Amino acid sequence: MATRGKRDDDAEKADVEKGDVESSRARVKPDGERDELATLIAGLDEIVPGLVVIDRELAFEGGARADLVAVDPSGRLYLVQHANPDGDKAVLEALDAVALLRGQLEVLVRHCGESRVNAERAPRLLVVCASSDARMVERLGALGDAGVLVLGSRTVKSAAGEHRYLVRLDPAARAAVGPSGVAAFLRALPARLEPLGAALVERMERLDEELTAGGDATNLVWRLSGEVLAKVERIGDLLQASVAPRHEPLPLAELADLERLVEKALGRLVRVLGLTRVERPEGGPERAPSRADEPLLTPEEIQAFRE
Repeated sequence: MATRGKRDDDAEKADVEKGDVESSRARVKPDGERDELATLIAGLDEIVPGLVVIDRELAFEGGARADLVAVDPSGRLYLVQHANPDGDKAVLEALDAVALLRGQLEVLVRHCGESRVNAERAPRLLVVCASSDARMVERLGALGDAGVLVLGSRTVKSAAGEHRYLVRLDPAARAAVGPSGVAAFLRALPARLEPLGAALVERMERLDEELTAGGDATNLVWRLSGEVLAKVERIGDLLQASVAPRHEPLPLAELADLERLVEKALGRLVRVLGLTRVERPEGGPERAPSRADEPLLTPEEIQAFRE
């Protein structure tokens, strides 16, 4: 009897160990899935530089879902969805996610960590479409003002191998190729913001002749020597600005707001110019300027930028 009991215990232990192994296998993704996830994350970083994935496979009450949750360097929250092959379901799932971002952002911030997420930054939904369903892309792209960006996957084959890249498919991205980014942004502004938008572009252009602007119908980003200076985004009928590197949100509704933005952008410009003009001794490491905190422009020059 004792021997039989021992056998029963051994069999039960074996079943438990087997269950643990199977459970472990279920938790560990196959190599192919891990590679696909790594490729997706790398592609997202090219779309949103500095994007960091902080959670995945989220499911919420009411049916909303997200394959990935991420934040950018400014603390903006991003939900990432693989689009459902069924176009109707894909649009409905995107709408569920938008409703979640608008109605339960506080819950998401608490879930992801208040130290990581800046609730004042308008969240975004990235929808990755595996198919080339033009109708689905158009329907999803119509949600651009709600913070939805539509992405597609493109494959390039060469002697170096096969590589997949993410590209933006939404109408705003297609309307803003190269230098037309600024024009697309200005065209998309509501009538009451058109004078402010024109003044914004003109004032930023005067900061430095080497300053470059790029963007689309919802975003404009100014860079100098590759360094981000400032960004302005359109959220529906509102404008919100931010200056690198902290990207604290600045409302942009009137000329007084523009003055504050230009002043902060000028401060960032001075720091970037200091970084790009550092003296490098021959054969030695980069040497920081001895008076890095002092302005590189005279008070008269700063006043000229403000006028």
